[in-house]
Amino acid sequence: MPGAFGLAARANLSGDVFGFALARIVADECELLSLGIAPNRRGRGIGGALFDAAVVRACARDVARFFLEVAEDNAEALRLYEARGLVRVGRRPEYYRLKNGQRTAALTMRCDLPTPEKPAV
Repeated sequence: MPGAFGLAARANLSGDVFGFALARIVADECELLSLGIAPNRRGRGIGGALFDAAVVRACARDVARFFLEVAEDNAEALRLYEARGLVRVGRRPEYYRLKNGQRTAALTMRCDLPTPEKPAV
């Protein structure tokens, strides 16, 4: 997919992957498509490090806006994204199907990134 990139977290170059981030850049926008951490590795800052690395990659390509969607009931992910300055800009009702068959909304979140024309303050 043009503009897509992936990042992986592992203990060393030959170790198993225990976290990943997938994103794509189109024009001056980047969308985080997926971010996942192995259950036994959660709570160690890996998700934040992968998110931050995706933002750095986007900034290197002069991206102005960063978007993602997250399940409304994913409190841990919401804390991570809000702590990094993303704000809720939309909601898609019943977007994700849960393991129990119920559905939950997706929240669309975004933040502006510094660009050569608009440096960070």
